[in-house]
Amino acid sequence: MAKRPTKRGLDDPTGPIRDAITGGSFFPNERLIEEDLVQRFRANRGAIRLALARLEQEGLVVREPNRGARVRLVSEKEAIEIMEARAMLESLLARHAALKITQQDIENLREILRELEGLVEHGDMVRYVAANMRFHSTIIDIADHPTGARLLLGLRAQSVVLQYRRILQPGRIATIMREHQELVRVLVSGNPDAAEKAMRSHWDDIATALKARLQAGSC
Repeated sequence: MAKRPTKRGLDDPTGPIRDAITGGSFFPNERLIEEDLVQRFRANRGAIRLALARLEQEGLVVREPNRGARVRLVSEKEAIEIMEARAMLESLLARHAALKITQQDIENLREILRELEGLVEHGDMVRYVAANMRFHSTIIDIADHPTGARLLLGLRAQSVVLQYRRILQPGRIATIMREHQELVRVLVSGNPDAAEKAMRSHWDDIATALKARLQAGSC
């Protein structure tokens, strides 16, 4: 009798685990239990261990002897430094995006904006963080600047936004949405100077809000 076909598991679950961490499925300091990961990502234990080793090198995971792995908790000082570095890099990429944006790109950004507005209305901040990541990733893709994109990936800035998402208070969310709308407007205009300025202002404001919340002991 012929064997029934079986579904092939993931040879390399690094990407899906990375996406789960940066997308908010796993939280800072949460333990990453190998057996659970094997089941969730349909990969063998060896592949899971290799993925965790890679993610440790990327700064997303911490592995401790006899205690296993956990999602790395970003320190307050490092969080501020990451936001400051991201402001510089994303400003550069916004400049390039303004020069290369297409009508399809514009429609994609406006669709994500509508999604963000709906998530804000329903108070779904975890999904908002994921959609916000897609908004910025779309601009990065439009820029077509591989070096800048690679440097941003190394920052793992999305983990900072997720960990310190309590800075996203209702009043602050409204400001961020206005900044997103302005970003799209200047990108559509094709003005690289305005796009760079708008993106820098956007991230400088987020860094300032994070600093204020940390100083107040509210994060």
